[in-house]
Amino acid sequence: MSKFDAQFAGRLDGQTVLVTGTTKGGIGHETAQGAGNSGATVLVHARRADHARRAADQLVSNGNGKGRYLAVAGDLGSLAGVRELVEAVHQASPKGLNGLVNNAGAAFASKALSPDGYERTIAINHIAVAALTEGLLDLLRKGADDFAAPSRVVTMTALIESRGKPITDWSYPGKYKQIQAYADAKLLALMYTYAQARRHEGEGLTFNAVSPGAVKTTLGSKAGGPFKIIEALTNPFVGPPEKGSRGCVRLLADPGLATATGGYYSSAKLKKSSEKSRDHNAQNRVYEQTERELRNHN
Repeated sequence: MSKFDAQFAGRLDGQTVLVTGTTKGGIGHETAQGAGNSGATVLVHARRADHARRAADQLVSNGNGKGRYLAVAGDLGSLAGVRELVEAVHQASPKGLNGLVNNAGAAFASKALSPDGYERTIAINHIAVAALTEGLLDLLRKGADDFAAPSRVVTMTALIESRGKPITDWSYPGKYKQIQAYADAKLLALMYTYAQARRHEGEGLTFNAVSPGAVKTTLGSKAGGPFKIIEALTNPFVGPPEKGSRGCVRLLADPGLATATGGYYSSAKLKKSSEKSRDHNAQNRVYEQTERELRNHN
């Protein structure tokens, strides 16, 4: 483990985990490195197969030799791409998964719809996360049974969820604002995570959300718009992506969190998210709408 997560005891020897969005220099890449250095077999995801293989090769080169890294690909911008990734993971790890880190995310300077009719920010940061997790539940249950310990699902959120609104029209009609769309998407994903934890209680699965805190990121440079300006102003003063990965690694590996579920972690510590995100009735509405949407696109 890195110096940022070494304070948390725990190993991942014999376990298999999937980390989405593992581009070098990002939190997902550092999470994959930390999991591999703890002994895991890590499924390394990128949109394209060549990018995933490149990331896996980099992780092997920089790792401590304790883990294995296998490339898997799928474009999370569409449900067809999610299904492609689900199939790739089933082929790479037919005996099961012990962990899933939903790290991949995106923001956009202008509005456009995904192939499935959702605003792109909602599509990638919420719909794809839900669809991927649902598509891998069978493998996560297999992993839990095989390892005789709960399989852990970790979903990346952000402090900005507190500015989000639990919107119900995910095509995002009306005026588009990049930062608001991102906040809305992160709030939806967080509320869905809380509802998942309740729905699957007692099934050998845990569901938690983690905010990386203030760390360097390439999200803004890729997104453009206001995010690019914010990134340029803040990156010189915040920690490296490795620091942002510590919460993910802790939630995967810390034996003290083996059965912890339905939590929100910031800077690797259990905290409270926004009051609106903790409304059970609103969480249930988001969960039920999400499940309807996924069924309609099967």
